[in-house]
Amino acid sequence: MNTSCRPESPMDNSVEKLRDLVAGWIDVFATQGERAVDLLGLKTGAGTWSPPVDVVESDENVQVFVNLPGVDPHTVEVLLAGNMLNLRGDVPRVHLPAGEKIHRRERFTGTFARSIPLPAPVDPDKVVAEAKNGVLTVTLSKEDRVKPRQIPVAVTPGAPTMSEGM
Repeated sequence: MNTSCRPESPMDNSVEKLRDLVAGWIDVFATQGERAVDLLGLKTGAGTWSPPVDVVESDENVQVFVNLPGVDPHTVEVLLAGNMLNLRGDVPRVHLPAGEKIHRRERFTGTFARSIPLPAPVDPDKVVAEAKNGVLTVTLSKEDRVKPRQIPVAVTPGAPTMSEGM
């Protein structure tokens, strides 16, 4: 309902449509980030992209799972620098035969890079990276000093206890 004194003009309706369109774009960018930029064709292609990762911590280790479908695992650089795991590699672009054209391109190609801060100190000598079914799994053993350990309680014979009243 228009509560102003002037009648609603067609221009007001156009402005409202534009406002809704921009709000929708902002929502897409906020929820889909770089993927939204690429889908809209705004990505320049000059930069790198970041593969999705999961970082899982247990008492003994930290595991990083990286989705890299179609990537030759031998070409992926895995570098541990302090408490940061750095990944770098390249996904080759598919070249089409003459006469074929792409109608939709959603898969990333080109150089990828990802720096992942680790949630705990790890032992640089106990790192294993393996690839299976397009997922790179990097397992990093925690440093012994940060692993939980059970502390035995020593009982001194003849020492008074709280229940006996010190």
